Amino acid sequence: MQGQSVQVRAATPDDTDAIVAVTVAGWRTAYRDIVAQERLADLPVARWRHEVHVGLRRPVEDAFSVVAEIDGEFAGYCFVAAPSREAALGPNVAELVAIYVAPDRWRQGVGAALMGAAMDRLSKLPYDQVFLWTFKENAPAISFYERHGWRADGDKKVHPRSQAMAVRFRHRVPASTSPV
Repeated sequence: MQGQSVQVRAATPDDTDAIVAVTVAGWRTAYRDIVAQERLADLPVARWRHEVHVGLRRPVEDAFSVVAEIDGEFAGYCFVAAPSREAALGPNVAELVAIYVAPDRWRQGVGAALMGAAMDRLSKLPYDQVFLWTFKENAPAISFYERHGWRADGDKKVHPRSQAMAVRFRHRVPASTSPV
């Protein structure tokens, strides 16, 4: 799409409904061949809305969320927990918990812009590595992550809500390019 540029900014509590809507659309579109239809029909939307709103109002430690817009229209977001929710990995490890793009905005550079913004922000924080979980059968997401330097680390688990197998990917946090 000519003339459209992706703008990334910090998320605010006013983004809650758009974040939840994109999450629901992402689950129901990207995971339709991975997650059982009855589970996709029964997503915990009210709980997600509450958790997102609280998280945006009162982020925990270094956690952050960014959103992407194209021509002022919400196009996607990502959320990073820093430190990660898995304390056993150590205090210098962050977690890319979510990165979702509105399905009608796929392959327009939104995901790449969000990933770049997240990695740039992490480079200014005291984290050496970041990890994420994705469904083992989610080939488009895995391809995206690998294009951006993520590598599977061999760990896997069954995702509790979907009962689908998830695999973990890791990425080193780049050194900050900002002057100190």
